[in-house]
Amino acid sequence: MSSSTQTTLNRQQLYRLTNGILNAHCLHFIPISLLFFPLTFAAVKLYSFSSSGTDATTEIIPFNILLIKTITASSQNLLTVKTLTTALTFSFFVILPTVAGIALITYSTHQAIHHKQLTFSSTLKSLSHSYIPLLHTLTAGSITLIILFLTFTLSSIAVTESVKALGFHFDPFFFSTLINSIVSYALAITILFFIVIWGSASAITVLESKSGFETLRQSANQSTEFRTHSFSIVFITGFAIGMSLSYASVCQNSGPVSNWIWILQAGVIYLDPLLMILMSVVANTVLYVQCKAASGEEVSKTTVDGEVFNECVVVNGDEDYEKHILQLSIKLFPTLEP
Repeated sequence: MSSSTQTTLNRQQLYRLTNGILNAHCLHFIPISLLFFPLTFAAVKLYSFSSSGTDATTEIIPFNILLIKTITASSQNLLTVKTLTTALTFSFFVILPTVAGIALITYSTHQAIHHKQLTFSSTLKSLSHSYIPLLHTLTAGSITLIILFLTFTLSSIAVTESVKALGFHFDPFFFSTLINSIVSYALAITILFFIVIWGSASAITVLESKSGFETLRQSANQSTEFRTHSFSIVFITGFAIGMSLSYASVCQNSGPVSNWIWILQAGVIYLDPLLMILMSVVANTVLYVQCKAASGEEVSKTTVDGEVFNECVVVNGDEDYEKHILQLSIKLFPTLEP
């Protein structure tokens, strides 16, 4: 099979398999996706709070610079009981359910791809093997992003202060705004790049029992064509969530509405991001399975006496790959069967 044919096949199967899995098992996935509700609720409230204090006359400060200035100004209060309590509460009610939701959906998607029965009991049992490794992977990714954040932000501050100390004749406000904007855009693009290349990290953690930086490195080594598909998943998900957050800001500034309109607004604001996160996790898992099949192997989970084991099924040659993907499609789309 030619490269162009294989790329087209992957693109078609990615979205068709994702939609097929969600439609065929919606009663299984939607209850699990409610674990993302604390994350979407916190994101909407944080966005509404940050946007409520800005207007057209307020100086626009990049988020990373504003965060550093806030931390510096309140450095003496960072280790108070209130701050630690807030951090623990956020971790318990937002991060832990989100990790559980990603682990459960990834496992369920892999089971659905192979046409295995989905039950809540077996899905919950999979957490004993996947939750802690996935939490380790999330921690490793967070450490990497924090280091990037500090490197870019502190370099921006260092350049601005160095120019001031050397006595160059620049408009301080204009130069500071220019440098901060350039560094902030570079930081955003860099973070987006890492999010894209780490798209398969959750699937690798759950299905291959790997964790931490090893998982992130393996996900980053995916081929360019699969990174393109991962970027499309991130773009669609980010665009939809961004629209919901913008709508939340508009609703906040509008007047009182009737109860049924309020319910409709709440559904759009809170449930739409939730469903988009669900879609992205399923799509990234499907993409991971396609990537393994294209590289000549497929990871499958089997259960023996209640224990989960990992297996690699070798797929030899392009014909076997094409036949393998076609079989997965027929399982979800019986009408495709010749």
